[in-house]
Amino acid sequence: MLRVGDEEDVSTLETVSLKDEGFREDDLREWIINSPESILGEDFRLIGREISVKQIGDGIDLLAIDRDANVVAIELKRGALKPKVDFQGLKYAAYTSHWDYSKLRDQFEKFKSTTWGRTLYEEETTFTEVLDEFCNEDYTLNQDQRIVFVGESVRERLDIVLRWLSDRSIDISVIEFQLLKDGDRLYLDAEQTIPTPEHTVTDVSPDTSDEPWKEDGQSWHLNERSNEETAGLLEDVTAALQELEFLNGPEWGQKHYVAFNKGRKRRIAIRTKRTLFHIDLYDVDTASLDAAEIADALGIDAESVAVKEDMRGSGRSGVRITCNPNQEIDFDALESQAREILGETTE
Repeated sequence: MLRVGDEEDVSTLETVSLKDEGFREDDLREWIINSPESILGEDFRLIGREISVKQIGDGIDLLAIDRDANVVAIELKRGALKPKVDFQGLKYAAYTSHWDYSKLRDQFEKFKSTTWGRTLYEEETTFTEVLDEFCNEDYTLNQDQRIVFVGESVRERLDIVLRWLSDRSIDISVIEFQLLKDGDRLYLDAEQTIPTPEHTVTDVSPDTSDEPWKEDGQSWHLNERSNEETAGLLEDVTAALQELEFLNGPEWGQKHYVAFNKGRKRRIAIRTKRTLFHIDLYDVDTASLDAAEIADALGIDAESVAVKEDMRGSGRSGVRITCNPNQEIDFDALESQAREILGETTE
């Protein structure tokens, strides 16, 4: 890297090590906590720091959630990344793959109560709010696990192993950094080296040709996600749910579902498939609901309704109504049942 001024003021910045400049691994950890995207090249929501994992006799430097609600284990080294760190990361991924909503929520609450957590989150912030506000609309919590290694360099033997794992769809990223010195000033320059970034330039206008649901979501769900019979039923169901004046929708622009929201919070998601679809209603009082009674009111089979404490691993309670063209659904009853299920009955 060059420092440039006038034609006589051009000099190369000196590359120095964290160790030589008196920095510790803790300092690198704090820089990432304060600005993860600047160093890691991707925005994450941090939910843990120095997590002790007794079952594997080790600890995770940083734990995070990505936009798809996948768990991200981040391993830091002040100097070079050396052999054995690959197995260390794989242990983290394997262990955290079993963490459900409750486990991750508890970890988040512990982190939130620490000095580092308090710099990122308000005391009243809940884990569900973090997921709903940060993650993509159709997230499934901890569906996959990612490993991110951060170090000044990668030893050759380790580099070969990490590239081999990455090429075989193990979600591994390596961030190499340099500390650069310019007189009394220090700069941290970070770059992803594994996998090699495919795109380095972002267009001003996003190309949606590979994401047709964003260009015309209604056509996508009716013509691509559904067959002719299912599409007709989907139109009737969305029309009935449009009568719920306390919700905004239908919003068609998601790949897998049609949304009805209250404010910024999704309360209904119609998850489309070729021959059927599911109506998922979120944040309900499960103790007051009976699946058989709901099914009877709608005129459908009892097996088509389920009351759940945890919908799709989100930690949110809900009711799932499965619809297919062979059923004769009472659409007026659907509107009234949705009001009652969501606790929005009129006087």
